[in-house]
Amino acid sequence: MEHRKAFLTLLMVCLGFTLFAQTEGKVFVVEALVCDSTGAAIRDVAVYDANNDLRSITDRDGIARIATRKGETLYLSHLGYKTKSIEIEDKSLMDSEDGRKAMVVVMQHKTNTLAEVTVTENAPHLAYANKKVWVIDYKVQHDGIYMVAGNGTDYCILHLGFEQDTISRKPVFSKFQELYSDAFGNLQLISSDSVYQVYCDGKELHLLYGNSIETFRQKLEPIKLLTDSIMVLQKYVNRQQQLAYLMVNRNNKQVSVMADLRGEALEMAQNARMDAIRDQRIDRMIAEAEESSQSEGRPERAGALAMQRMEMNFSTDENEVEARRKMMSNAFNRIMFKPIYCPALYIGDTIYVFDFENDYMLKYDNRGSRVDSCGIAFHRTGYFKNLLINNPWDKKLIVDEATNQCYAQFSTDGIVTLKEIDLSNGMVKREIRLSDHYFPQNIQVYNGEVYYMFLDSRQTNGRDRRSLYKMRLE
Repeated sequence: MEHRKAFLTLLMVCLGFTLFAQTEGKVFVVEALVCDSTGAAIRDVAVYDANNDLRSITDRDGIARIATRKGETLYLSHLGYKTKSIEIEDKSLMDSEDGRKAMVVVMQHKTNTLAEVTVTENAPHLAYANKKVWVIDYKVQHDGIYMVAGNGTDYCILHLGFEQDTISRKPVFSKFQELYSDAFGNLQLISSDSVYQVYCDGKELHLLYGNSIETFRQKLEPIKLLTDSIMVLQKYVNRQQQLAYLMVNRNNKQVSVMADLRGEALEMAQNARMDAIRDQRIDRMIAEAEESSQSEGRPERAGALAMQRMEMNFSTDENEVEARRKMMSNAFNRIMFKPIYCPALYIGDTIYVFDFENDYMLKYDNRGSRVDSCGIAFHRTGYFKNLLINNPWDKKLIVDEATNQCYAQFSTDGIVTLKEIDLSNGMVKREIRLSDHYFPQNIQVYNGEVYYMFLDSRQTNGRDRRSLYKMRLE
């Protein structure tokens, strides 16, 4: 009898410990935004646990969804960045209204030494072979390649022929780092504060019609396409969870809605309480950091305080505190409200609106009248989809303006696959793998050739160096 009582007592104690462990080790999902030191999202970051098991991979917006528990240590790995370890703790998490957890992780660049690439007949080759400079941005147009390039001290915009011949060159300030093709067929050179139209008269490059970046964002960027009859404007509302395409009649200036597209998170985005909850959480985190900064005299907090300052770069200066609050607020919105991707493209004489939220491709004539629609499913393919680990759809469509072909971009483990879409039925016609270079950037297609930037192992004045490659699509 005594043995039986002892056994039951031991069994209850064991059950109690088990229940306690289950409570303490409750599994929940964390949405982690992974970015570099400039705030740019990093895609294809693998998240491992202590047993080296793959737990998640960041998507094109740098977001990984991880099933984890408090106290667990995870490791983030990427070919171009230093491995980062994170511990799941309350102080590193942000709360949303629906109970989801979010966090921000910053990774640091590293330099890789890559093997030399052997050029064969069908392999990609340099589209610009000047190894003394690196490519910052480029655009392929009907009259050649426009490129912003530099060597660390001098910067210029180049106009190249398709066979690498330099048509013209114009020096520019280092702040100009982006090229943008607008709906009117003009090329714009963009910096953080100003925009200039790039014009080539056949011999020389000129920068015309300078405007502020604010004017460009408000007036020119929303114009997505232009036909002989209408101008189509893009307008995001409700935290970019609702997208309207407005068409303006070019004769009488009347405005009407061509398409109204809505994302799954629209209802949550419309809830105004999200702002208050987010701001309260951010204010609480900043208050806790300020309190910690007053604990210099406590030896047991010295190590933790030093680590905290290294990780957070915290300051009590009001401007820096406000900047920190704004950064955390933006990061929260980027995690919770990724803009829906439903592009409108003018290909040939037809306007195509890809409603990826509802899996439809809508077709309009050049006057904005709906003429047809069909279901699409090519963007839904991917592996581990049910586990939320990786979906290789990059949310990017690429149009070959010379041949009117449309390609969807996919990435898996650094290898990009282009899938040509049949615009008559939304089906995939063929697939092309760009397997010669891992993590190609800024992919464009023109006249049956694919162009992309590749991050070389060499550096110039501490800047990562990129070269421009091209390859015939067979």
